[in-house]
Amino acid sequence: MQEQQPTQALYSTKLPTKSQTYFFDVKEAKNGNRYVTITQSRIWNGKPVRNSVIIFADQLEAFNHIFTETAGHMK
Repeated sequence: MQEQQPTQALYSTKLPTKSQTYFFDVKEAKNGNRYVTITQSRIWNGKPVRNSVIIFADQLEAFNHIFTETAGHMK
């Protein structure tokens, strides 16, 4: 069985906070489509925990719109 290689990020940045770190990566699928992964990394009960969301290019504009609208309600 062939082992899958992790997809290399085309762009990567991170946002460290007091209790967690967020990673933002742009990657490219085998078919050439690009997508964003947002990963939250934190320590929970002494163990590292990672949660990710994947947003594909065709969903990015709508995601950004809803995210910005939702963030506006936090003021």
